Amino acid sequence: MTTERRRTLLLLVATFIMGILIGALAASLISKEIARRPGGWRKEGKEAFVQKILAVVEADSALAKQIRPYILETIARIDTLQKQTGSQVETWVDSLEIQLQPLISEKQIDQLREFHRRGRKQTDN
Repeated sequence: MTTERRRTLLLLVATFIMGILIGALAASLISKEIARRPGGWRKEGKEAFVQKILAVVEADSALAKQIRPYILETIARIDTLQKQTGSQVETWVDSLEIQLQPLISEKQIDQLREFHRRGRKQTDN
């Protein structure tokens, strides 16, 4: 194999690996952005969900008027569940801090609290 061919092959492999890494990074950033909005359906998100359900069932305008309230009620239930779950998670995290206090140093406890505070701040935005 010539050095030029080897160099070309190496460049293709490096490009392929970079593409995979960029794709993984983009997917991670998008999922974090979505996760930052617990219970926070944007208006477009709600309407997109409604439209998707209506499209799946192939609803005409009369049926769409009948179905829409049920879909919106379901969205409201999901929002409520997400808020309840979020508060339960915060309670469990607080419990973890209490359980770890005798095992780790004061500096480590402070670091853990700061970590949790930042996480809660991100989900509140």
